[in-house]
Amino acid sequence: MNGSGSAVQITGVVRDATGAPVAGAHVLFTDGPRPLPDIAAVTDTEGRFFLTAPAAGAYTLTCRADPIMGPPGTADATVRVGATTGGAVAGPVRVELTLG
Repeated sequence: MNGSGSAVQITGVVRDATGAPVAGAHVLFTDGPRPLPDIAAVTDTEGRFFLTAPAAGAYTLTCRADPIMGPPGTADATVRVGATTGGAVAGPVRVELTLG
């Protein structure tokens, strides 16, 4: 990692076991290449979320669905935000989370 600090947007969607979008789910970073502030996103009515990774590296995302808003459940994913050969940070990164 070159320490350039270039942020990359992580976009995604949360779905339930049937493939339906889940609104009101919380998606947050639980691990990254360096300590992270408490950053979380809440999915919209289409299950979409947007987070910003502050630098290149591997990030673990955890999703927790709000049982009041829809089906309960959790999902985890690891995404890699990496620098390209020219030193620029590639992006955005797209991820799909399915509640289990």
